[in-house]
Amino acid sequence: MTNPVRSAKAVLFDLDGTLYRLAPMRRRMLFELLRWGATHPFAFPRLMGQLKEFRSAREGLRDFSADGEALAEVQYTVPADRLGVSPEGLRELVQEWMFDRPLPFLQTAAWPGMREVLLDLKASGKRLGVFSDYDPDRKLEALGVRDLFDVTLAATDPGVNRFKPHPRGFLVGAERLGLAPADVVYVGDRADVDGAGAAAAGMASVIITGGVGEDPRSLRIDGFAALADLFSAPYNGPANGEGPKREAR
Repeated sequence: MTNPVRSAKAVLFDLDGTLYRLAPMRRRMLFELLRWGATHPFAFPRLMGQLKEFRSAREGLRDFSADGEALAEVQYTVPADRLGVSPEGLRELVQEWMFDRPLPFLQTAAWPGMREVLLDLKASGKRLGVFSDYDPDRKLEALGVRDLFDVTLAATDPGVNRFKPHPRGFLVGAERLGLAPADVVYVGDRADVDGAGAAAAGMASVIITGGVGEDPRSLRIDGFAALADLFSAPYNGPANGEGPKREAR
């Protein structure tokens, strides 16, 4: 039986929690927030509340389906309205604390051997892409791997305008890679959005341990380095009749 992972012509990756580990990044950013809070004790609760509301609003927008509105703007206007602040002010705060300040710490949070695994995949002839809910390019630069990807794509890009698990971004990613969805494997860390979205787009998927939820349509692996073995692993057929399963070792 054909292994849908090994036979894939391209690999499309999630970024946060997939190309780097979330736990060390969260610890480092918590330290940064607490250090800032020590010198801004009255502003600290407001900062934390706004960041929490932004993340919560984004999760609530996973079923967003309004083509006449730009998700890139709605992700700020919705939480800003709830908080009673300006979207512009919230955008500046999010830009600083979720996009700018984490960049120097990404290298130390990267999965060990991540670049080498990507290089091996490229050497085997596979095209590589990234599809993330967040804009991936600056993070990929900080991780030192932007040069390895043929395609980068964000859920807020005009051509997508949908958060995962909507299949549109997966389909656009495959199209930009020049391939049918069945020829692409998606690698993420959340079965509920990465695995489900890939399945809806007709892609096989791989979920790195530490994700949220279970999905029998996705293979599960212990860390990024396991990808190297997975692309040459034997195949036992679909698990529960719904998707690929890795041979037990």
